[in-house]
Amino acid sequence: MVNGVNQEPEQSATDAESIPQPAPRKPRRMRSVIIRWAFYLLIIAAFGYFIATVDWASLEGASVNWGWLVLASVIALGFRYLGVIVWRRVLTRLGAHELPRFRTMSDIYAKAWLARYVPGTVPWIAGKIYMAAQHGISKSKLAVSTLVEAAAQVVAVGTVSLLMLAVDPRIGEVSPFFRVVVAIGAVLGLVAMAPPVFNRLLAFGLKILKRGTPVEVGWRLVSEALGLYAFGALLSGAAFALMTRAVAPEVQSSDMLFLIGAFGFSGVVGMLTPLVPSGLGTRDATQMALLLIVLPASTAALVVLVSRVWSAAVDVLFWLVAYVLERVPRRPAPPAPAEPEVDAPAG
Repeated sequence: MVNGVNQEPEQSATDAESIPQPAPRKPRRMRSVIIRWAFYLLIIAAFGYFIATVDWASLEGASVNWGWLVLASVIALGFRYLGVIVWRRVLTRLGAHELPRFRTMSDIYAKAWLARYVPGTVPWIAGKIYMAAQHGISKSKLAVSTLVEAAAQVVAVGTVSLLMLAVDPRIGEVSPFFRVVVAIGAVLGLVAMAPPVFNRLLAFGLKILKRGTPVEVGWRLVSEALGLYAFGALLSGAAFALMTRAVAPEVQSSDMLFLIGAFGFSGVVGMLTPLVPSGLGTRDATQMALLLIVLPASTAALVVLVSRVWSAAVDVLFWLVAYVLERVPRRPAPPAPAEPEVDAPAG
């Protein structure tokens, strides 16, 4: 007792340590690791199934010009990195300025890109949002940016590719109504990307899902995304056209624009096909129908098969390059130059 006040004896450090402490909660990091590895295993399983379905026997004895194929692979890799540029640019326009470095976002994008081999488009979109959110980016901005980037890719690549096919007189050999379908599809896609329409569709979707805060997009954002992917349509189509040249040397230079449009259009058809891994069935069928205009049936079938395997190989190459670059240690910043000492004036 001190000054009439009872005081509890101070607890020694040893006694405090002897008192059992409540067990710490399982960190969220464990749940994040489980989700991440489940995502990776899903991709591995889907990609393994894709490899198993390839008719490898049909590739035996195929003659390949490796020079053209290497050039095509470099251009195709550039198209995939263009997607990272568009995604990052859209996020910046939406106000997400504290972004990870470009190599980190490329690593995230490459992993999510492989999820296209999982049936449906949800793993591709959800995986990119989840992994990027781990770096502190707003989930609302990620959801909007992912939808804008995917929609711009479909609309721009589809429009450019369809216009290339529409101006080619040989497209009438497939269907007399194809040009009308081309015009309607291009117009509907551009209308859907217009900010007044896109913002309403986005708000309606978020209202149905009851999650996420609407983040409106503007004309400048949409025009930039569409412009970049319009260039990407030429880039991706040129890669596929050169791949075709590597397998079928009889392809003429006059067929190159048609091939760019054919492969771009088939890719968009594949992306828009639900419940099919990477749209492989519909993409292959569309390629075959269009290639028959410029190639014999046997050669067209070989090009479709090589296209399928080659595209998957470039996807894996994209992931490997992004994975390695992300893990290259960052160079330390050079030390700031020392300020020169100034002698105090004599006093």
